[in-house]
Amino acid sequence: MTLCTKSRGQDATAAPQLLVGKSMAITGGVTGIGRAIALGYLAHGANVAVNHLGDPKSSEQFQSLLEEAAESLGEKEEVVNRLLGVPGDVGDSETGMKLIAAVVEKWGRLDVVISNAGICEFREFLEYVSPDVSR
Repeated sequence: MTLCTKSRGQDATAAPQLLVGKSMAITGGVTGIGRAIALGYLAHGANVAVNHLGDPKSSEQFQSLLEEAAESLGEKEEVVNRLLGVPGDVGDSETGMKLIAAVVEKWGRLDVVISNAGICEFREFLEYVSPDVSR
C-alpha cells in the first residue's frame, strides 16, 4: 500500500491531513485490515497505536509496518513519534487497559478505537472479560 509519494521534501500525492492531532488505537493492527487502517490513518496525519500479540512473528510484523510507514511517509523519525506498538493478547482485559493507557500517556487523548483482533464478542471494548473469551 502506498501512502504517498514523497521525493526530497516534496509531496507529490500526499493524502489530505484530515486526522492531524487525532489518536487511534487498533487491535490486530499489524496484518490485514488492521494494518491497512493503521497505514491509512498515518497517511492522513493521525497518531496510531497498534496492538499485536507480542510473539516473535507479530513483533516482526510490527517492525515491517514501521518500515513500510517510514518508507511511504518519507521520515522514520516522524513515524516513530506517531506509531506505537503495544503487545499483548486482547483476550486478556488487562491488555485493553494497557493499550488505552499507552495512547493517552503518549498523545494525551484517544479519539478512535478499532477493535479488529481475531475475537468477536459484542461488548464495549474495555468490558471484555478473559474467562468469557474462548480460544
